[in-house]
Order: sequence, then structure tokens, then C-alpha cells
Amino acid sequence: MVVVVALVLLAAVKLGPAIPWEGALPEGVGTGARFAPNIALAGLLVGFMVGLTGMGSGALMAPVLIFVLHVKPSLAVGSDLVYAAITKMFGAFQHYKHGTVDLGLTRWLATGSVPGALLGAQSIGWLRAAYGEAVEVYILKSLGLAFLLVSASILLKTFLPGRKHTGTAPIQMSARRKSATVLLGLLVGLLVGVTSVGSGSLLMTVLILFYPLATTRLVGTDIFHAVLLTGAAGATHFLAGNVDLVLVSNLLLGSVPGIVVGSRLVSLAPERLLRAVLAVVLFLTGLKMWAG
Repeated sequence: MVVVVALVLLAAVKLGPAIPWEGALPEGVGTGARFAPNIALAGLLVGFMVGLTGMGSGALMAPVLIFVLHVKPSLAVGSDLVYAAITKMFGAFQHYKHGTVDLGLTRWLATGSVPGALLGAQSIGWLRAAYGEAVEVYILKSLGLAFLLVSASILLKTFLPGRKHTGTAPIQMSARRKSATVLLGLLVGLLVGVTSVGSGSLLMTVLILFYPLATTRLVGTDIFHAVLLTGAAGATHFLAGNVDLVLVSNLLLGSVPGIVVGSRLVSLAPERLLRAVLAVVLFLTGLKMWAG
């Protein structure tokens, strides 16, 4: 049933523009604002899959924007980052309120990731100035590499044995662990700044493997840190003109109810199978992007 629903939503995204919406819906408010049903349906599809599998939206949204909606890579990355920052804020607030965020770990991650994200996002502007629109090929190949890494991390996280850590105290940050955490943040930040991918699935897998915290605290820390990371990268892309706010608003219109519906159906879904299928799809997508 879950797969059928996802396929119906994907078909609706493609067929949305053929439906005579004009005259049936308000044109929108403000300058240039408008309702785009196919984009909202894309947000619904991604939100549904995020709610169903718990995966980060970045790895799911970028392929839909580029291959289904035909958004150019730089605009897809920038808009995806702003969308992700907005959607993750609500979850980050809830985790902070319930005390499931390790602020020390977040601080050291952000020490590397925020400068890395700024550098990664800014590099697109430098490359565009030097090579013009050929920068889109660079972004596409970078996305391909990111999807290959994320697909491997999803499979690894899906089949990892259950976690034994249950502690709620902040993790002890030795000098060596602080240095490693800053370096980890820097590498993830660079990847996210260029591709919008990695702040969720990829980073979470590394945290699970090397940071002895209860899963709830790792999830809360990952989401709280992702707001800082995607917010910094998204702001840089916005200033560079790589963000379409109409695109973002329409994605949000669909994704919020999609996440709610997906979350309520999670008990009916074969989660491991879905994650494995998505990992294979992302791997093939990564190969396609890498090949240009």
C-alpha cells in the first residue's frame, strides 16, 4: 500500500501542470507569489517519504527537483537548503525543549560545519564567475558523489545492530574528540554547502558509529545542528541568488501534511525494505549524476 501511495504521488507531480488549476485557486499574494500544484505535490511526496522512513529530506528532495521538476542544480541546492532549515526548526525546538540535544557536541560540530558550509556555498559563486554556467556540471557531479556516500550510509545505518547506549549525560569531549568533531563538521559542511545533502543521513550514521549517546539524544543533536548548518548554507545561497522562494513556499505547502501522513503510517511500512530500496535508488541516481 505504501509503495502504491508513493507512486500515485509521483505521478501526480508529473501530471500536476496538465490540470486546469487557473481560476479555481487564488493566484497568490505579494509580488510573483503563486500556487504551483506540481511543486506542492513534490513536497507532499518527499514529506510523505521522510515521515515514513525518518530519512533526511535533502537526499530525497534534490533528485525530485532536478529530474522530475527540471530545476537547475544550483537553484535546487539553494532552495533545498532553505526548505530544510525551515522544516528542521520545528523538530529542533521540540528536541531542545525536551532536553534531547547535546549542546557541547553541537557546538564542536558547528565550529567546523558552519565555516565549511559557507565555504562550500561560496565556492559555487567563485566557480560561476570563472566558468559561467559550466558550474552546473560541477554541482551535478558533486551531488552524484554525495548520493553515493548517502546510499552507503543508509544501508549501514539500516542494518547496524541495535544501540546499547542509554546515557543522557552530555558526551565527554576530550581534546582528541573535539579535534575530530570539528574536522567531521568541516567535511560535512563543505558537502552540504555544495550539494545540500549530508546533514541528516550521512552525519547521523557517523554519530551512531563513534559517539556513545542514546539514540534520542543523537537524533536531537543531529536535527538541532542541521538547522545551524543548513541555515548558514541556505543564507549564503540566498545572497548569491540561488534560492527561489516561490519554489520553497510551494514545497512547504505539500511537505508539512506529507510528513504528518507519513509519520502516522510508519507502523504499516516495512521500514528496512523501504530504506534499502531508497538506498539503491540514490546509488543509481548518484551514478547518473556523476556520469553527467
